[in-house]
Amino acid sequence: MTSSSAGGARWRPWAGRAIGLCVLIAGGLYGCGRAADHAVDRMMVVDAEESVRPELIREATEYGGWVLPDGAEVLLVQREIIRDRNYRIAVTTNPADLALMLEHSRFPAVLTRDYPPFTIKTIAGPPLESSPRVEHGQEAWFTSSSGKVMIREVTVDVRDADTRFVHIEFRGV
Repeated sequence: MTSSSAGGARWRPWAGRAIGLCVLIAGGLYGCGRAADHAVDRMMVVDAEESVRPELIREATEYGGWVLPDGAEVLLVQREIIRDRNYRIAVTTNPADLALMLEHSRFPAVLTRDYPPFTIKTIAGPPLESSPRVEHGQEAWFTSSSGKVMIREVTVDVRDADTRFVHIEFRGV
């Protein structure tokens, strides 16, 4: 055995232990970082509001790049900010104004029939479970004119031939 190979044999047990120790330290630091992030999230104060104030309606529609037709009646707007912004808007309208709203808001998703259990949380209007027909569409990764990236989701309660309860949600990502 040469002297260089003998020296290498002496360091092999230490090298394995050193690598194991590095992995252990890295795992501990990762776990501590995740715990700190969780603690920060728990300490964050929720900024939430529900109303039909014109300022909140404007804030929500501007955030989501959404256009409400003149004939639509806003039932309620909800804002919740924890880490990302989330807005929900409940509107009642007619089929023609619904089509205009989707077109002017550049909502490209096709609305398809949806069945219970419904995943959307409604904030106003009758329960979706009592509707004869529910339609749903989602646009992932919409970027607003101000550069905000979000998911836009629309659920339509087709209550009768003339009435649509529209549940709109913007979730920041």
